[in-house]
Amino acid sequence: MKLLFSIFVFHYLIFGQDNIYDRPLQKHPDFDIDVLHYDINLKINDLQKTFFGKTSINFKVLKSKIDTVRFDSETYKVSLIKDNDVSLQFIQTDSSLIILPSKTLYKDEIIEYTIYYQSDGKIANPADYNMGGVKVLGLGFFEESDYNPALVQTHSWPEGARHWFPSNDHPADKATSKIVTTVRSDWKVLSNGSLIDVKPTDSGDSLTYTWQLDLPNSTYLYVMVAGPFEVIQDYYKDIPMSYWVYPKDKKNAHLSFHRTPEIMEFFEKEYGVPYPWPKMDQITIPGINGGAESTTATILGETTIHDEKAEKDFPSHWLVAHEAAHQWFGDYITMSNWHHAWLNESFATYGEYLYSTHLYGRDEGKINLWKKKQSYLNEYRNRYSRPMVHPYWEYPNQNFDSHIYPRGAAVLHMLRVILGDKIFKEFQTVFLNKFAFGNPNTQDLIDVVNEVSKQDLSWFFQQWVLSAGHPQIDINTKFKNKELIVEIKQIQEGIKTPEKYYIPAKISFFMKNEIVEKEIIIDERNSIHRFPMKKEPIFVRFDPDDDLLIEVTQKHSYNGLLNKLKRDNLIGRMRAAESLYQYLDNPKTIKILKQTTMNDSSWIVRKSAFQAVGSKMSSKEFISAYQSEKHSEPRKVIISEMSKFYPSESLKLIRENLDTDNSYIVQEEMIKNLGNIGDESDILRLKSYEEEWSPRRILKNATVKSLSKLRDK
Repeated sequence: MKLLFSIFVFHYLIFGQDNIYDRPLQKHPDFDIDVLHYDINLKINDLQKTFFGKTSINFKVLKSKIDTVRFDSETYKVSLIKDNDVSLQFIQTDSSLIILPSKTLYKDEIIEYTIYYQSDGKIANPADYNMGGVKVLGLGFFEESDYNPALVQTHSWPEGARHWFPSNDHPADKATSKIVTTVRSDWKVLSNGSLIDVKPTDSGDSLTYTWQLDLPNSTYLYVMVAGPFEVIQDYYKDIPMSYWVYPKDKKNAHLSFHRTPEIMEFFEKEYGVPYPWPKMDQITIPGINGGAESTTATILGETTIHDEKAEKDFPSHWLVAHEAAHQWFGDYITMSNWHHAWLNESFATYGEYLYSTHLYGRDEGKINLWKKKQSYLNEYRNRYSRPMVHPYWEYPNQNFDSHIYPRGAAVLHMLRVILGDKIFKEFQTVFLNKFAFGNPNTQDLIDVVNEVSKQDLSWFFQQWVLSAGHPQIDINTKFKNKELIVEIKQIQEGIKTPEKYYIPAKISFFMKNEIVEKEIIIDERNSIHRFPMKKEPIFVRFDPDDDLLIEVTQKHSYNGLLNKLKRDNLIGRMRAAESLYQYLDNPKTIKILKQTTMNDSSWIVRKSAFQAVGSKMSSKEFISAYQSEKHSEPRKVIISEMSKFYPSESLKLIRENLDTDNSYIVQEEMIKNLGNIGDESDILRLKSYEEEWSPRRILKNATVKSLSKLRDK
């Protein structure tokens, strides 16, 4: 589920910070019933934007006896409820449907009620449910626009199912389903499970689609989308897969979805469990960013579709991988309650990292994981800190933030380093098989890890999952009498943050002709580590593989930074380039950073070097760098830095290359800078970009802002 970051950013910008420890404490629900099966029948009137529903709910009584049956039910109006041929009395409130059985119901009885209802054109407002970042909650209609055809879709996450069918709308109550939808004859319908029937209605102007899933899943994973989609067929082994896209997007659909079979194979090997569902469909829709892992029928925001030019900067494989991973972690096993959502999202986000590393190699994997850590740290510094399991929330989506997506991925990576690949994969397999189609909680996962690893790792989960914050350490080194003394101080503070962490770590000593690596344990607030050695290291590198989620303050000598820029891994080299900015008064620094912009093997290091030394580059050096740099991220920085220091020369370069640059993000940067340094003559040049297609409409958005600036000059 990757649409969530935009929701949280929107809510934060509008409403600001809140104290997450003031939210109400949530407990596990005490269900009266267990729903076994939903039979949902919908008739869609897209012209009037209404729908009629008939849902039969087959359920088992859990309590010794009950005299009422309650379902979550909002937005639509219930008109009739039947128990076989007997009409039942009921009370419908703003949030519930309370049914009065004709007789007392007793434990283990299996009952089926059929509920008739209609929407009367009423649609839920997502903002009323803390969901201001999405367009639809429940069932909603989209008009035809420049970007999408007219269509209807459901959005069930996290509590949207109750807005289109009566349900026990909680992830811990899983049920099988049949979803029957009648729509206009030129539309197609996608839903959960397998398509078992398509037939015309008696009037001949509509079609009825029947989808059935005979394996239990949670209501927030139920979906129905209908519209004039093009359907592209594919297979992984004998598992049918389809990619549902708007007709205008068919020519580029393969760029977004062609890696799906490879991704499925990758996760089967990673998790040790065959794909557990009968099919795997993906469909694009408006109104969301990212995607949502509806079982067997993932929905993806329409902006995932892109052309060949956008593949380098806006690939879809990470999103496809995230949502595919959810078919195991999220759908096959599903959190027992919303505050255990890390069991879904951390594994899916870690899946992005794993597949990125598989696809692009170890260096790109390091960049992927580093970016995830920065995303979490941004939320930590600017919003709040909380445990990953935090049972204080008012709305379920308050659990879905950077503490369980990117932080969770970083935590799982640390666990993998401790366990090793073999044991890590083995515990995933055992966990998935043990809780197949079930609802485990965090303790269940801890128990499996301990069982498989044959060690007690409760300490790991206590400090990383059940506590807030992360280690923040100061490192100081001193060389004396052929001994290197490394002093490490933990300085982290905060609510529910451990005073001291237990940290198995590595530390590397970069000598003139060798690198010596040692393993240490940090288990005190202040600790001293002594290492006999003949000569003082040029620099000391804590956590040399960047495996830890940790903030380190450490001073390096000037010579140490120069050596670090040359010999460290790409994350260390990037940080060295950033730190050398303070030494720009030294000609040697400028020379070495300029060499780095041209020669370093990693684009992220070259980018950092350009940002550090840009103020000391000549216009000719910028032009040469632009012409030779192949990666779009450093090239984007070249444009922004050159525009700061050489606006006239930058203006000439932008005008000559705007139309031909092969990267949308570089073109976007050029357009932004035209608004700052251009003149009236650039207005006509920019107007064409108001209508030109670009991923996520970045060129149009940049153009609108720059045209406004130019017209105001």
